[in-house]
Parts: sequence; structure tokens; C-alpha cells
Amino acid sequence: MSLISKRHPRVSPPQTPFGLYFALTKGSVQPHKFWNSRNFRFKFFIRSIFMPVKTYQILNFITKHSAYNDLLQNQPRLPCRVHRPYLSTALSVTEKAEAILYHYKEIMQLLGEDRFRQHIGPEGLCLSRFAGKDGQFFTLQLVSTYRLDKEGEASIILRNSCGQMLAEITFVLCIRNKKRSLIIGGLQGPNGENTQRLVQQATKNLYSLFPKRLVLESLVQTAELFNIKSMIAVSNQLHVYQSVRYKNRIKHMHADYNSFWEMSGGILCEDGFYSIPLNIVRKSLEDVPSKKRAEYRRRYELIDVVRSQTFLTLTRKIS
Repeated sequence: MSLISKRHPRVSPPQTPFGLYFALTKGSVQPHKFWNSRNFRFKFFIRSIFMPVKTYQILNFITKHSAYNDLLQNQPRLPCRVHRPYLSTALSVTEKAEAILYHYKEIMQLLGEDRFRQHIGPEGLCLSRFAGKDGQFFTLQLVSTYRLDKEGEASIILRNSCGQMLAEITFVLCIRNKKRSLIIGGLQGPNGENTQRLVQQATKNLYSLFPKRLVLESLVQTAELFNIKSMIAVSNQLHVYQSVRYKNRIKHMHADYNSFWEMSGGILCEDGFYSIPLNIVRKSLEDVPSKKRAEYRRRYELIDVVRSQTFLTLTRKIS
């Protein structure tokens, strides 16, 4: 949908935070069908009054961004992000606002404007495209989608050659305990019919590497290139769907976060988050039974291909 509502074709995008606030409230700017609803706009109006400073900071950031229109169309709930539960039940309004502002400032600098625009575009930024065991191609994309905006600002999504989602991990960059950090707010696999068969086929094609494990591997590689010093992840208890507002959506959580983080070397911290290692340790081939050694070798080779392609994608100069 166009940033400018079809009912208000002559209105140009406001260039000030107050201008954007009033345009969204009145409905003269509707970046998504959410904003067609008077009830949605009224809630935004009222909640902004109760959270004026943080709302202003977010709107000010949006209107001054070089990708203003693209950003608002791709993340239409960004203006009201701090009004709702976000990322984790443990974050305050101030922490949410600081994380959002830091994330977009940093990822723009890290990617550069051209890659950033690809990242927030419909297809996302392709980090890696590689062949599996049977020759089928898989892609890992760094995307920014409103579909996952409760769990973070960016996601790495693994898709098969048919474009079907196999796993997605969602995160935000921030400063936590005075360190450049990354918080993982979501990890999901596919939903719907034949989900189990889809994941089993993908796992077989990935040399017994689970899709969720591969998106975590990809995120660790990306975090290394982003010079991240601390990676943490929400536990089952701190997931945003545990908030009172989203209790009816808890059914959408199909992953046991705690078990997955622990199997990946994560350690539960006192604050309820899991600390995720920045280096995933590989099992030595000498410790692998001989009949499985070839498969492990190919698995590691696949991960190395992903690492190499991700490095080239995020570091190459764009002419």
C-alpha cells in the first residue's frame, strides 16, 4: 500500500515528528491497512500522550531517516512500537526506545544505504545461496518485516528453492551492560500442513543440520562481522507473547526456546535471558563415529560456504 492514503492523494509525507504524528492520527498518511482503522489511530493518539518523549524520539528518527518512506512502509507499526510489548517482557519503555534507535543507527552504518534499502525491501538482503545434498538451493536472507516486529527489528530467514520458510530468527542490536549487544527475541519454524515433513526433508538436505541451527549459525557469523560483544536470547518465560496483552497468541510459540538455547551452548543468566556463545564450537571429526564422519565433514563445508558468502555480502564494496 502506498505511504499516502488513496483518500488523501495530495498530502505529501510530513518532514517533522509532529507533522507525522498528526498525519498518522488523522489518517492522511496510512503506511499500512492497520492505519485505516480509526480505533488503531485513536490508540496511537492516546498512548502517545502518555509516552510523549519516547514517541517523539521514534517519530523524529523516522522523519530524519534517509530511507524515510521505505522504512515506514516496511515497518508500519514503528511509530507505535514503544506503546506495545516488544522483544521481551523484561524491557522498560526506555529500554525499548533505546534499542530501536540504536539498532537502526548501527545497521544503517554497518550495511551502508544501498544494502540497508535491500534489507528493508520486499525480498530482503540475500546473505547466502547454496546447494544442499540433492542439489536443491537454499537461501539465507537478512530481512526486516512487520510480520515479526514484536520480536525485533531484523530477521535471518532460511528458505528452500520453493520459497518456503524453514526457520527464522529475529533480533535487535543494542547496548546492554555497556557492550555492543544483540538480543534474540524470536525463533520459529514453519507452520501449517506438512510442516514436519518439510523440516525433515530440509534437515536431510542440510546433512542433518536442523534449519533452526543453521539460522543461528548464520546469525553468529553476522554478529561477528557486526563486532557484537554479547549475544543474549529470550527464554520461554521472557518471550513477548508471555505479556498479558498477547497471552492469546502464546499458541503461536511452537519452539521450546530454553531447550534450544541450552543445546546450542547457551547459559541461563540471573536476569532470565540466555547468554549465547559468540563462537559455536564444532565437534572434532576425530570424535565422530567413522560412519558419520563424511556427513559431518560436508556439514562443516556447508557452514563454511555460508560463512564465506555472508562475509562477501556484508563487506564487499557497492559501486
